[in-house]
Amino acid sequence: MKVIDGIYSYIWTGVFENNCNSFYFGEPLNILFDPGLKNYTDMLLKKMEEDGIDIERIGYVINSHSHPDHLEGTVNFTKYDIPVAMHKDEIKFYNEAGPKFFEWMGMQFPEIKFDIELEEGILQIGEIELKVFKTPGHSPGSVCIYWEEKKALVCGDLVFNNSFGRVDFPGGNPKLLKDSITRISQLDIEYLLPGHMEIITGKKNVEDNFNQIKQYFDYI
Repeated sequence: MKVIDGIYSYIWTGVFENNCNSFYFGEPLNILFDPGLKNYTDMLLKKMEEDGIDIERIGYVINSHSHPDHLEGTVNFTKYDIPVAMHKDEIKFYNEAGPKFFEWMGMQFPEIKFDIELEEGILQIGEIELKVFKTPGHSPGSVCIYWEEKKALVCGDLVFNNSFGRVDFPGGNPKLLKDSITRISQLDIEYLLPGHMEIITGKKNVEDNFNQIKQYFDYI
């Protein structure tokens, strides 16, 4: 679904579809965020084509974090030599803890070569600058990607609609999650693009959502 010019959302709606939300920043960036589970890649690509996206022009796959429901489908893009990115700390966590985590989830661990090790700061793609924010808490090297021109934030499992990412998985940290949420809530966001549930649009709605979430901080 087209959100605004250059931004598309693919929302998980049931057990027979992907298990996370995926997002696409179109021309000239051509970035697919969080492709989800590998068995649903074809369905995701079909929806993208229905939106008029030339999937052969996908230029990058960026993973917000390494949990299987967001990451596993990345293997279907590495075989086409599409550069794959994740934060350097999350790559380390993935290689160390990933095999046991995937086994715990009843899944085979996919060995993925990450071409780009993200760090906090500017991610320059052509003439466009995206901002990378390291937002640990849900996992050690989770990131949010901010397209300032569009006031759009891909936030992975940091926050959702009236909720936030769980911290009981390996690498979770309640204090870091609260710190990350507080920091990101200061951004000027019109389009909040979370890893699960519906997207949130409108600056006031986004601000209200952050304020509501902060009321739950004593329970994290």
